[in-house]
Amino acid sequence: MVPSTTAAVVVFLLMVAPGIAFELLWQTTRLRREESTFVEISRVLFTGVVFSGVAVTLVAVLGAVVPGAAADLPALLRDTAKYVAANPVLTLISLVAVVLLALCFAVATHDLLTPDAARRILQETAWHNVFDRLAVPGVRVFLSVQLKDGTTITGYSAGYSTESDPAKRDLVLTAPLSIRQPEAEEAEALEEDWQTLVLPGAEIRTIAAAYVGSPEPVRAAGPARRFAGFLMRHAWQTASCTALLILVALLVSGLVRR
Repeated sequence: MVPSTTAAVVVFLLMVAPGIAFELLWQTTRLRREESTFVEISRVLFTGVVFSGVAVTLVAVLGAVVPGAAADLPALLRDTAKYVAANPVLTLISLVAVVLLALCFAVATHDLLTPDAARRILQETAWHNVFDRLAVPGVRVFLSVQLKDGTTITGYSAGYSTESDPAKRDLVLTAPLSIRQPEAEEAEALEEDWQTLVLPGAEIRTIAAAYVGSPEPVRAAGPARRFAGFLMRHAWQTASCTALLILVALLVSGLVRR
């Protein structure tokens, strides 16, 4: 659902965006549980309201202490349309500041609640992990696929569909292909004319993978990537400093306007 009015956009930014950010971060370090849509939406809204509430409070206090630093919240609530028409730039700056502060609080809270030893959890399938992530540049993935009837088929991985249910996926193998029947001792190679074979996921029992070839040398991370890694390792410090800079910027702008 896409917000279609200004009020809906503001509500989305204040109540939903920080909660979604926190929820997405939370899922990267916690195992996903089977929950109802109502529970997930409630958690997103609750965290969004909390983070935005703290951000609104800080900006309102700053605006009260230093007039002009942020929108006057009491005046804004008394007559929103009139205040926005008279102070469009200040209102927009205050809204952006509140949203950014709420996002910073979401990042900092998640990092503080996450143990240092916690590992990042990737919400991806085992097929993607084995066929793509573990296949470093320079190698090909050779598969030995055993079907439920005992037949074993080997070949190089050429692709697969991405349905969440493995039984609904398809696995594509490419030449050289070979098939070993359940009672056979040796596999029979298919003729070279047969280049591709599609296996339905519902018929697959097990998959074994071998990585063939010489891996390419690992390139050293560039300065930008190292800097990004540093920020991710110190997420709550980075978010806190960013929030402080936002408040300082509002304070300075308010002093300049006086």
